[in-house]
Amino acid sequence: MTTTPAHHERRDKHLEFLQSAIGRFSTNSFLIKGWAMTLSGALVTIAPHGSDWTAAVVALLTTIGFWLLDSYYLGQERRFRSLYERAVTATPAAVPFFTMDADQYGIPVPWRTVALSRTMLLCYGTLTVVDTAVLAVLARSG
Repeated sequence: MTTTPAHHERRDKHLEFLQSAIGRFSTNSFLIKGWAMTLSGALVTIAPHGSDWTAAVVALLTTIGFWLLDSYYLGQERRFRSLYERAVTATPAAVPFFTMDADQYGIPVPWRTVALSRTMLLCYGTLTVVDTAVLAVLARSG
């Protein structure tokens, strides 16, 4: 099957749309990591100065919440990357132009695999350990 210039233009535009979505997911993930570190650090810093260890509990719960949210965005990014790769390499009939249906045309990405990936464990695992350690110290002293 021969491809026309119009075919290439549609394919290129489709790939631009997919790359834009991937970029938004990546940006969201970066911002979430920044907020998680900022809030966790602030809460852990003020926790020892309070009369109880509530701030440390909030820091731990906030970190876990951000971990779950970031896992969602990273999973979406990986699914859209697989859709992008498939749109680049597939025949025109395999992935319709301008589809953004990563569920149907992308590769499924298990949530647990994303949440427990090396980068997520390094970031959120460290924050969780610090939050838990502060909570344990405050619980013993109070």
